[in-house]
Amino acid sequence: MTTVSEPQKTILLICTAGITTGLLVKNVQQAADEQNVNVHVYSAPAIIAEQIIQNQEVDALLIGPQSKYEVNRLKDFLDYKAVPYKLISNEDYETLDGEAVLKESLALINRQI
Repeated sequence: MTTVSEPQKTILLICTAGITTGLLVKNVQQAADEQNVNVHVYSAPAIIAEQIIQNQEVDALLIGPQSKYEVNRLKDFLDYKAVPYKLISNEDYETLDGEAVLKESLALINRQI
């Protein structure tokens, strides 16, 4: 028996170099897998975020706290592409709290539906 599952959602995490968010991605994906949430989570350096969003479907964008200046650079583009975004809290970022970041990501995704 097969069940109809929701289409996979894509969550992009960005930071200055993409290194710390790379570590966080693993924890977010693990939390999603444990909760049977169908998402693909990946990270990238902030400098290429616009290119990624232009060429790929991104359902939620989470931004590392040290890259908050990127919001001003990307805001108009994100609004135009209707990509919900949010800064990751310092605490969640520093502790690499995948469950908290997943929860915030899903809240962003569900708000846009």
